[in-house]
Amino acid sequence: MSGSPRKIILDTDPGVDDVLAILLALASPEVDVRLISIVFGNTHAPVAHSNLLKIYHLLASELVAIPEAAIRYGRLEGQEGAVGKTVVAVGEDGPIGGEKAVAAYFHGKDGLSNISETHPHFTPPERDPTIPHQHLDIDDRPSYEVMLEILRTEPENSVTIVALGPLTNLAHAFRADPTTFARVGGVVWMGGALDVPGNTSPVSEFNCFADPFAAEQILTGAKEGKFELIMAPLDITTPHQVPFSDLIHPSIAAAAAAQGGPAKLTNGYPLKGVKTSPTGEHGEPTPIQAFVGAMLLRVRGLQASFGLPDAMEMHDPVAVWFAIAHAGSTKLSSSVDGWGLQKREFRVERVGEITRGMCVVDRRGTGEDSHDRTKDEKIGKGGAVPSLQVEETSKEEEGKEDKKLPWVIVKTPGSEPLRKMILGRVFGTQV
Repeated sequence: MSGSPRKIILDTDPGVDDVLAILLALASPEVDVRLISIVFGNTHAPVAHSNLLKIYHLLASELVAIPEAAIRYGRLEGQEGAVGKTVVAVGEDGPIGGEKAVAAYFHGKDGLSNISETHPHFTPPERDPTIPHQHLDIDDRPSYEVMLEILRTEPENSVTIVALGPLTNLAHAFRADPTTFARVGGVVWMGGALDVPGNTSPVSEFNCFADPFAAEQILTGAKEGKFELIMAPLDITTPHQVPFSDLIHPSIAAAAAAQGGPAKLTNGYPLKGVKTSPTGEHGEPTPIQAFVGAMLLRVRGLQASFGLPDAMEMHDPVAVWFAIAHAGSTKLSSSVDGWGLQKREFRVERVGEITRGMCVVDRRGTGEDSHDRTKDEKIGKGGAVPSLQVEETSKEEEGKEDKKLPWVIVKTPGSEPLRKMILGRVFGTQV
């Protein structure tokens, strides 16, 4: 890697795959995580904040005990190469509009497979607010204010926002100060489902479903040319999977099997006979391995109950991976080997009874771009679209390169390079 690392803001709702994405970002020298902005989503915002503190608590234990881990996570405060503490701020705990929804059905009540109850030793001692956190600068302001401050003080286009949850915080920032928000070097968002089914409803991906008003707001800003929006929808993230056998330490998997197998662990409970080692000696899991393994057992059981493959879908890590791969690019949409982007025209359904959060793609092929014909005065008077108009607009791709539209990731280097990156950087496992 040449030059300085790319400054990024992680806007996240720490749930299961967010944990892997956060750890991947922290273990990647190409990026410098300046702010972790907490939003509701997989769980409620205050709980998500507690989840982040769990991650750092276990990471701190591992850094002290394992020299190799200290090298991998070298950009954290106190490590060689650190440039200062990452700021953390809590943002919105509900959507801009519509009813609040959280993904407890998949991530558990605490967003981390209920390990707060089943594995209380992963929770750090209650923090004394008068004592600074070892690795974090905890800011009490709403996260959108901190986000804007960073964009205001850093050089224009030098900061990338990587959003892993609902876009509520970003929408608040954009509404509060659109000029400052437009200084962002681009937004990478894991969200949406364009040509595949949803994962929360038949047509909606969860991050889009949770706050469709915010999604449409940010989408509109991108269409107005205020900033670049790069989307990692389910279309591209779902095929990227890492086997649970790679992510769950063998001793944890063996203990789970002895207690009935993953299908029996959908509610999560403490595993008997599993020891952890600060240094991972004697074949025992390190603190991070124990944390991730315990968290993924419930997910593994859920996937087995749904008849899905025995592998974890890497939704959020794909978005972080894109930011890492493009850290040295002047623009996020710049060409990078192995990656492909395509401009897409769509809108987000905000109030539909059964289509809330749906990415509505106009598939008519007439080039009307989601236009409602019932509101077309020409059609109302003439009874049909003039043939000349249809002919002129039917070339779907005509002029699309010049239009301000969101970019959608349509190609990556593949699942295997991502698998190797996560295992190598997050866990120090050479594959």
